[in-house]
Amino acid sequence: MDIKLSSVKFFSDGSDLEGIEKVEDILYLRILKKIMWVIDGWPKEAYKSQFFRYYICILDMVSLIPGTLYLKINTGKIPSFELGHTYITVFMNAIAALRTVLVLTRKYNEIIFYFLKEVHLFNFRRKSKYAYETHILVHKISHFFTMYVFVLMCCGILLFNLTPIYNSYAAGMFRDEPPPNATFDHAVYFALPFDTSTSFKGYAVVSLYNWYICITCSTYFCIIDLTIFIMVFHLWGHMRVLSYNLENFPKPASVLAAADAHAYTVCENKYNEEELVEVFIRLRDCIQIHSLVINFSSMMADSFGWTLLVYLFFHQVSGCLLLLECSQLDTAALARYGPLTIIIFQQLIQLSIIFELLGSSNDRLIDSVYSVPWEYMDTANRKNVFVMLRQSQRSMNLKACSMITVGVQTMIAILKTSFSYFVMLRTVADEEE
Repeated sequence: MDIKLSSVKFFSDGSDLEGIEKVEDILYLRILKKIMWVIDGWPKEAYKSQFFRYYICILDMVSLIPGTLYLKINTGKIPSFELGHTYITVFMNAIAALRTVLVLTRKYNEIIFYFLKEVHLFNFRRKSKYAYETHILVHKISHFFTMYVFVLMCCGILLFNLTPIYNSYAAGMFRDEPPPNATFDHAVYFALPFDTSTSFKGYAVVSLYNWYICITCSTYFCIIDLTIFIMVFHLWGHMRVLSYNLENFPKPASVLAAADAHAYTVCENKYNEEELVEVFIRLRDCIQIHSLVINFSSMMADSFGWTLLVYLFFHQVSGCLLLLECSQLDTAALARYGPLTIIIFQQLIQLSIIFELLGSSNDRLIDSVYSVPWEYMDTANRKNVFVMLRQSQRSMNLKACSMITVGVQTMIAILKTSFSYFVMLRTVADEEE
């Protein structure tokens, strides 16, 4: 199942679905699986070894210790701009370490397997013409986001790690005789028992390790988020199809005939026995699909809730620090922190808007249920409409640990607070100078 680079496009026209019979063979899911190889993040059966997952988890946990020690040793000794860099990397390391724990959980494996086998719109493409069109639309969106996030992640990794290499080169640290008082610049700083600031061997060891740890951390950040985005896109697709089916619920043939004849006694018309069977099947399918969406949404809240809560806290803290680093406005700072700031902020904005999209789709569903011609149905089918109406009143907004709603309002609050803290930190940094 190799992926040919010549066949990978940034935008999909749906032609890559030709001949596909299994969900796992869809191109963007194959790309996602390949990227997850870095962290062994693709779900696996319980009997398969998780050694590499445990290895990555321990590695990220251990990396927190020297990073935290560096902060403790240098607080008050180096300027806020330099210290802020390490705060950012330590926080990112902590989030990545928590996500290594997420990947190790049974719920993580179960929810992705369930998504692929039961929820993915590919499994429902033959239900109707509109279901197929929605499947293609969501496929295009998912493919674009997969390529977009991957490219953005690669650009961030390259610039974040190449900038300190260039800074060290510009400072003359790669010469046979480095300038006095000059030191190597690192992407991530650690307190280690050997010299990493002036010794080339120490620098080389830490630099190579930084490349590896940055790749794994970025994968945990971007690709886990991407996986959540794809799940939400498909839930939104189900809600879209569900609303369409309810809005276009067929009326009794007698009513349509009376309407064509311009007769206005349609209130006396009812579905006949054959039509009532079709009505029952349609309502049953709608209730089943909506129950699937509700149940999977609850599974997502249960599996990713605590991860999203900590992630929102990270955005609150890191946002102001990244703005502080970018406020230096020199080329080196913008090259290193600019892409990282864009990635972090766009991840927050994407996450919030995508979850808000899912929540707002429920508003349309409520109106769609009200538009169902229940007045022509028998008592049994009216009860089914009532069940659908009650289910539609349940909010689709996901709450992180049942505390904070993931959506636009939360995003706006985080951004406002980040800018406020940035102004305060900038003032402190100016006073130090």
